[in-house]
Amino acid sequence: MLRFIVFACGAALMGLEMVAARVLAPYLGNSIYVWGAVISVVMVALSIGYALGGQLADRFGAARSLPPVIAAAGLATVAAPALAGAVLPAAAELGPRAGSLAAAAAIYFVPSLLLAMVSPLGVRLAASAGMAHLGRTAGNLYAVSTAGSIVGTLATSFWLIPALSLEPLVTWTGLTLVGVALLALRLKAEQTPEAPTASLARARFARLALPVTLGLALAGATLGGFVLWRVAPAPAVNAEGETVLFRADTQYHRITVTEGDGARHLRFDRSHQSALDLDDPFESRIRYPDYMHLALALKPDAKRVLVLGLGGGAITKRFWRDYPSVTVDSVEIDPVVVEVARKYFWLPEDERSRVFVQDARRYVQTTGERYDIVIVDAYYSDSLPFHLTTEEFLREVKGIMTPDGVLAYNVISRVDGDGSDLFRSMYRTATGVWDEVWAFPLGIGKDGDERTRRNIIVLATDAHLSEPELRGRIASRVDGVVTIGGFPEMADDLYTDPVPVADVPVLTDSHAPTDSLIEVQ
Repeated sequence: MLRFIVFACGAALMGLEMVAARVLAPYLGNSIYVWGAVISVVMVALSIGYALGGQLADRFGAARSLPPVIAAAGLATVAAPALAGAVLPAAAELGPRAGSLAAAAAIYFVPSLLLAMVSPLGVRLAASAGMAHLGRTAGNLYAVSTAGSIVGTLATSFWLIPALSLEPLVTWTGLTLVGVALLALRLKAEQTPEAPTASLARARFARLALPVTLGLALAGATLGGFVLWRVAPAPAVNAEGETVLFRADTQYHRITVTEGDGARHLRFDRSHQSALDLDDPFESRIRYPDYMHLALALKPDAKRVLVLGLGGGAITKRFWRDYPSVTVDSVEIDPVVVEVARKYFWLPEDERSRVFVQDARRYVQTTGERYDIVIVDAYYSDSLPFHLTTEEFLREVKGIMTPDGVLAYNVISRVDGDGSDLFRSMYRTATGVWDEVWAFPLGIGKDGDERTRRNIIVLATDAHLSEPELRGRIASRVDGVVTIGGFPEMADDLYTDPVPVADVPVLTDSHAPTDSLIEVQ
């Protein structure tokens, strides 16, 4: 029984750690800072918990200490979803570093500490059988705990998150711990010689262990039921007042589809991915996808387009509809995103619009296809998949492009000054691969403010085209081919000032500090 208890608590601890970063993501993003904060908080909790568990075992006995400790861990765990709802909005105001640490500590420190106490308590209980094989006994018990951690990690990350969603998963983990605590009441007290004062303390604690465990278990079960009833279900209306049509947690995102003000929206965690006009599902309420059509000004004879990152399919759909001679292949790592795009965002599916469910870089490395235009739409405002930003990746992309093909990507940054490091670093990286790199910061033609954080469309190509020729093609809508609203005015956003890059790094597979280059919000 002891081994099962230790196994279950080890699984619960690592399951919580895997879930923790996903819980923080809607408010704090999914950057390395979030993972670093979660891991650090758990490690601190483990250190303190191991020490406290050993002291508790020696003073009050392991058999009677285990049930209330596990029951308290269960109560703290079922409280986590409700606590997250109260803590995360305030933590988000502190920024990705301090906010992540504060939120992880507030939500997960206590349950992690309590679960860490289980291992030393278990070792003390197992050692009561005799000291002759203490090393073997302790080693076996820690092996069982580690095995539970492995199972908890794999089960949570591979299956449970998409199957149960985050709040129900955390709550059921807590309720399971409540059950384990009740099971631990059946453990026999260890028999060890003690001083009279120690025996008296143990006796008093033993009398309290049962009612305290039952009280904590009842509180955990009651609170868990409330969380499952009121907190865990998806709200009918989100914070923006939009009706929630769909919500799911996948291995990659919390995906939410909402509708309001004549538009349908797609969000990944806190990142606003797509917004289509319900009167015209091919019309994007978010402006930057329209700027991707600027690639045609550099490659007017394009026949094959590759879109890395699908979202709601705004780019894919519009290229598919507007240019009947063009074939559009899309690559999306999350299969649920593909299903959502087809069900809620009218993504076409025919021989001219193929979707591949695969990591974008792996697709680039293995495809035998050649493309005239490659569009990277996989960058978020608060985090980037760094392996899709590096010089090595860009050279791989260039290797699947036709001569004079065009790369287009969207990055959110300032153009100059503080907060522009991400744009300038990615610009520097692109200039090392292509002969010509053009930047179109959205709206800069009107406000002229280089210090405003905005979407910046970057085009990279080996096609040699003068600035007047490029502006002329945009003004003519590429000889009338492009029908995007306001297309000629996009030329006003062409950024022609020199981009200083000496103080920012070239991004490589071995050094791509994209999280630290993103401006802290």
